[in-house]
Amino acid sequence: MTKFLKTVSAALFSNKVDRLRLAFHAAVAPFHSELAELQTQHDAHAAKVQAKQAVWEEFDEETGSGWSFGEDLAERREDADDALLTIRKAFVMAVYHLWERSAQRWGKSDDDHKGLVKALAKAGIGVDSRLGELHLLVNCLKHNSKKAAPELFANVPSLFAPDFDPNALNTITGKPFSRIDWAENIVLTDADVDRYLDVVLNSAPK
Repeated sequence: MTKFLKTVSAALFSNKVDRLRLAFHAAVAPFHSELAELQTQHDAHAAKVQAKQAVWEEFDEETGSGWSFGEDLAERREDADDALLTIRKAFVMAVYHLWERSAQRWGKSDDDHKGLVKALAKAGIGVDSRLGELHLLVNCLKHNSKKAAPELFANVPSLFAPDFDPNALNTITGKPFSRIDWAENIVLTDADVDRYLDVVLNSAPK
């Protein structure tokens, strides 16, 4: 790849990454606002409870029905957190595929991930050392890969839920679980998505 083509390709790819970053932050913003509002409601109600002007739980003796303000807030918070995680996972996959499609053009190759990295090296384009991590993550999210997921867990356990243990035994059979839902136990932050956007930006023509 000539110096001119590298410069043009770098500018075009940087622009795509910038737009994807803006789209991501626009997508998560409403849910962050919702979480902030829920925290405000919690704090305001907690103050009323402390002042004995309100209670966390109400119970109707005639109907036997009850309602918990705390549980309602917790459920709404969980829904917002789930939405955020879904968005993050979707964007992480989009980030990798943006790089993959672009790399196929830069390296003039339709090979797999390792082959693409080699093709880019021949074209004088280096990649970020964390690109392999992103590739494993995407394979885990898309395919629940039994090959990629254990490697990702071994290398970056922080990407999984704190209480996730792939080696846990079934309490009924006493044997390992026949199927492990690796993808379901992936946890990502906004910072993770931004980090992977930087990773692909560092794995492009300069």
